[in-house]
Amino acid sequence: MNRLIRGHRATVSRRAVLLAVTALPALLLAACTPVKPYLPEPTQAPFGQGRAWRIDGPGIAASYVFATFDLPDKRVLELPAAAEQAFERSEVVAFDVLIDPYIQAELYDKESSQLTGDETLEELIGARSFGILTWHMKQRQRRPNNRIKPWAMWSYLGGENFGFVDYDFGVDNRSDKNQAHWLEDRAETAGKKVVGLQTDQENFDVYDKMPLDQQADMLKVRLDRYEGLSPQVRKMQLYLDGDLARLDALWREYLSWLQPATAETLDRRMITDRNRLMVERMLPLMQEQSTFVAVGFGHLPGEQGILRLLEQRGFVVTRVY
Repeated sequence: MNRLIRGHRATVSRRAVLLAVTALPALLLAACTPVKPYLPEPTQAPFGQGRAWRIDGPGIAASYVFATFDLPDKRVLELPAAAEQAFERSEVVAFDVLIDPYIQAELYDKESSQLTGDETLEELIGARSFGILTWHMKQRQRRPNNRIKPWAMWSYLGGENFGFVDYDFGVDNRSDKNQAHWLEDRAETAGKKVVGLQTDQENFDVYDKMPLDQQADMLKVRLDRYEGLSPQVRKMQLYLDGDLARLDALWREYLSWLQPATAETLDRRMITDRNRLMVERMLPLMQEQSTFVAVGFGHLPGEQGILRLLEQRGFVVTRVY
């Protein structure tokens, strides 16, 4: 859920609009029209408020779970005092993964991201969606790769942004690193043990093992609602406020745009399966040393979130921020 790509809303000339109409469905005109800020009603998910929690219980050292936000923004590089203290006290720092397994520019050309059968990307998503894709790729001065798997193209176009653009992210707030990489560097400099709760291959397989028709559904929805068509949301501010319930509502709304089977698979593979895996792998670390677990905010709220799973194991989960 983490790797957000900021969208852009281009201002185009009348002539450019006319040219776009001849090449693309009229729906694309909406991409040039500013949309009103959007704020969904929060879900009733457990642990829907907060950013940092202490974990206590038999057999483990006092440990912490911290919600991260994967955007290179200076505002997330200053941890709340309680989270900073937890980070300093911990001997181990654990992340979802240590290294981004598919930097966007590399993913597009990665051999394992290519289709292996006779079917092309255009055949999988249809001529209309491929035409929209072609238009967007031209804006990047590239041509669409007709042999790439749909999920890889979805990710290249910022699919993990789950359809909502954070409009409260500008040049003034940009940083050289995202929050997780910044924390990883700090942990290494401080001599802490740094581990990943998933391997690069496991993270890559989250999408790569999905059925091709569901990958195609994800990409078609992404193209139909690309950037300017998405309701604009101050996701960064929601994160800074610890409003995980409202961020969870955005995720649920995004899933509603997909076919039911696609939504179920994506939610299971991207969130719930990974939650269970990460809990299994963080507990042995906590049994040995105080551990600071920093994972994407989407993995924490809800009945199947990491915090509830820890509670179900008999641990006490206490919000510290």
